[in-house]
Amino acid sequence: MKTIFYGIFYFFLTLFFIYIFVKEKDLAKKFDVRRDKFVNKITEKYDIKNEKKVKYLKKTLYYIETIGTALILVVVIQRFYIGNFKIPTGSMIPTIEVGDRVFADMVSYKFTNPKRNNIIVFKEPIQDKVLYTKRAMGLPGEKIKIEDDVLYINGEKTDFRRYSNLGIGDMEWRIPQKGDKLEIIPAGNYNEAYKSASFDIAEVQKELKNNSSLIFELMPNLKFVVNGEETGPILDFIHDKDILDKLMVGKTIEITLEDNYYLALGDNTDNSFDSRYWGFVKESRIRGRALVRFWPLNRIGLVK
Repeated sequence: MKTIFYGIFYFFLTLFFIYIFVKEKDLAKKFDVRRDKFVNKITEKYDIKNEKKVKYLKKTLYYIETIGTALILVVVIQRFYIGNFKIPTGSMIPTIEVGDRVFADMVSYKFTNPKRNNIIVFKEPIQDKVLYTKRAMGLPGEKIKIEDDVLYINGEKTDFRRYSNLGIGDMEWRIPQKGDKLEIIPAGNYNEAYKSASFDIAEVQKELKNNSSLIFELMPNLKFVVNGEETGPILDFIHDKDILDKLMVGKTIEITLEDNYYLALGDNTDNSFDSRYWGFVKESRIRGRALVRFWPLNRIGLVK
């Protein structure tokens, strides 16, 4: 169903761009006519007779139209075709360095799923607004473990690159997939615990809702269980006020997952804030795949 929807969407969006390209001159003439009509209405309404003012008004409208149209087209192209991203951290060194600029394919994942080793661009689940660039190393339904700096997938040793188990420890994580049963199990009634410690419960809840990264500090020993197996965090649900309220009073949350999840890791394992710390990435959060570095000029090329 998703493939059909995006197929129709991209068909008409691409037709729209082709139409603009082919009819560029005709559209420009129509804009000129409408602009002149609009200027005439303004000059009549405010009794503007000065020719310089009329010319200035026309020129101003022309620049507003040109800049506005360009901005809209750039936003649409970046969101749906080719993304342009600046890398703010060193989590993907040496593959991608701080300050590098990359183009990302924003189309493919509308029709196919991310594959292992793809460098994905996604909206991280904690602040729920920052775009991260990491490598998809674990796929839906797989079991992963990091031991002696080696990543194991379904018990099989891999030789991709070195990974630290900080954040995971000795645990084996099962990566959730669509249809799995998720339980979020609190360690107890956090409200009572904070009340006895003379904390303001309302403030604690407010802090959590404003900054989900505090989840494991304010709600220690929170467990995530998928199909009966304890696994890594799934923090998307922490942004839900009703779920937060229930967890705070010690209620277990039970959910049937409606999306696939991925394990995202940075190549610079000792300096990467990734799935080892904030858990799995929901597929719907993934925006695209980083493909080409175009800045700095001396390092232009594919990123892989």
